[in-house]
Amino acid sequence: MAAEQAAPGEVTLEPTLAALRGECHAAGFDLVQPLQVGWYNEQVSGNLRLEDYGSPSKLALVIGNTRALWPKFLAALRTEPALLSEAHPLYAYTEQCITRAAALLPARWTLRWSHAGGAQLVAMQRLAHAAGLAYLSESQLSVHAQYGPWIGLRAALSADLAGPPGPAPQLAHPCGSCEGRCRPAFEQAIATITGTSAGLERAVRRDWQLWLACRDACPTGQRFRYSDDQIRYHYLKERDQLRRACLQRAGTD
Repeated sequence: MAAEQAAPGEVTLEPTLAALRGECHAAGFDLVQPLQVGWYNEQVSGNLRLEDYGSPSKLALVIGNTRALWPKFLAALRTEPALLSEAHPLYAYTEQCITRAAALLPARWTLRWSHAGGAQLVAMQRLAHAAGLAYLSESQLSVHAQYGPWIGLRAALSADLAGPPGPAPQLAHPCGSCEGRCRPAFEQAIATITGTSAGLERAVRRDWQLWLACRDACPTGQRFRYSDDQIRYHYLKERDQLRRACLQRAGTD
């Protein structure tokens, strides 16, 4: 479900955006990229469009993370063990932290989640590309210029604030092309998919190592690769594995 806040009229973008960034970064969501909502909305239609509060030049944010999220998430699970009883602990943590950050904005805002579907679905990879955060490659990876494909896209926020000045950024392919390495790995993985989006989810879980191979094939950002625990949880979402990771992390603190 989308989160929404009502507050008085228009205010300036800064310094409130700095406060939101700080709150997000402290929770491990270290990628916060602003854009004009119209840069994204002009590329999509219907329910995929974000609330623009009457103008395509209003603020939107794409919020995500690098591998910095994992230790913050595990620490939160140890201090708030109730999170482990949630159906999806990482999704619950994401909504809790980013909603708290959004509440710092002194204007109306709407949040939508990458893990939500139906009417709340967002084309998160297109949003990240439109914002200049990550290039949407032909291998269907969102590739950050520094972190490569080792990022997660978590939330889309739009607010009744002025967006950044235009024009929209034009991203170049970080590697030049996916043909030599990533494309063959992607074609091998996608061949396992049958049927609907549910078939996609089953295929990713069943053949997750093939999908991981797509990321590993990308030459950009290899030194920012997720830990093995983080990788496995993102693909399989195993609660027992998450508990073990918490215990192992606690032993190193």
